[in-house]
Amino acid sequence: MNKMTLTGQGLPYAQNQEVTMSSLEMVAYINSDRRSKAEADGLEFPCKQYPRLQHKHFLAKVPKVLGSEHSAKFLAQYIDSTGRSLPSYQFLKREACLMAMSYSYELQAAIYDYMEELDRQRGGYLSHTISELQQIVTAARKHSDEDSSDAGRRLRKRQDDLPLLNKAEYLVESLGQLKLSFGKESGDDK
Repeated sequence: MNKMTLTGQGLPYAQNQEVTMSSLEMVAYINSDRRSKAEADGLEFPCKQYPRLQHKHFLAKVPKVLGSEHSAKFLAQYIDSTGRSLPSYQFLKREACLMAMSYSYELQAAIYDYMEELDRQRGGYLSHTISELQQIVTAARKHSDEDSSDAGRRLRKRQDDLPLLNKAEYLVESLGQLKLSFGKESGDDK
């Protein structure tokens, strides 16, 4: 499977709120996957082998995959770039995976992994923004620098602090450099 990256809208989920994925996000992700496969095969995107999925075609497939009654539970609206209110879906993990599986098992696995990560983030381990994490680490380093100015007993503490501070700075820097490209495609490809 080609390496695919997923990102959501960047909105934090409340502790008790279930994570969801919109039909627009799924279409953008599927097109991103198709683009990466086409490029890996040395082809232009879109092409005959890797066509661009349009949102309206995805919408037509939803009732066929989930059933008319069940799919109606996930109906939503979005406002397009011209201000029109248009239909979409907002899927829970199970339904997002079923829709992805209707395209490929690779997509299903990637969507499942993405939504699992959103669940973990919702649990709070990434409840701070990158900027907040950078401020926390900077403040900790400053405190450690000031604290170590009292020679002797604090020097030992400083020696213990440095590896942790270096690791924290490295992790925050790594998080800040993650390539999050999912959902970047224009929503005008409906």
